[in-house]
Amino acid sequence: MKWVNLHTHHPSDEQSIQLINQPLQHQFAPTADALYSLSLHPWDIEKINLSECLQQENQFLHHPQVIAIGECGLDRVISTPLATQEAIFSQQIELSEKASKPLIIHAVRTYPDLIRIKKNSSPRQAWILHGYQGNKQTTQQLLKHGFYFSFGPSLLEKPPKLIESLLTVPFEKLFFETDDSAEKVETIFIFAAQMLKISVDQLQQMVFENFHRIFRYG
Repeated sequence: MKWVNLHTHHPSDEQSIQLINQPLQHQFAPTADALYSLSLHPWDIEKINLSECLQQENQFLHHPQVIAIGECGLDRVISTPLATQEAIFSQQIELSEKASKPLIIHAVRTYPDLIRIKKNSSPRQAWILHGYQGNKQTTQQLLKHGFYFSFGPSLLEKPPKLIESLLTVPFEKLFFETDDSAEKVETIFIFAAQMLKISVDQLQQMVFENFHRIFRYG
């Protein structure tokens, strides 16, 4: 059974299923057998030629190695107006639905906004919060609206609120990732299994089943 790395910017040679973040401002040259998500990050909106990026996204939307859209989303910490971010995010939602591919979401201080948008758009595809950092109360609210959660290397720092959130998420809504770090996803799995009081093999199997169910892969 392979590890599932839900979101990485640095593909490695470890024996895992890796979903590689592919920024749309970079040329898409897929490596054989690799898996990708097409990314229009809110940090990049004002730095790129948006029209060209959207054109590239449409060009590769149905590529067999592209299995997700994102990371995309909303961020209240950056200078780009939230209305602008939301307009672009809405386009990404439409493409996710059009291609029947899940959405990988970047969210900073915008969980209520995401709940509102999800309620209004009623998407069929899974919405996965990558690098999740919310507390237990936020997690419970997001669970009511069907979100999935991917925990990254920050989990290894043992922040109490994040451990509490991990313990709140049902196994069928759970993923792990390395994001932009050099950490091994295996290390995150091992730590999470200890916190969840289950075997690493059990956790590995459950996350693989989640991946297979949502992405129809494996």
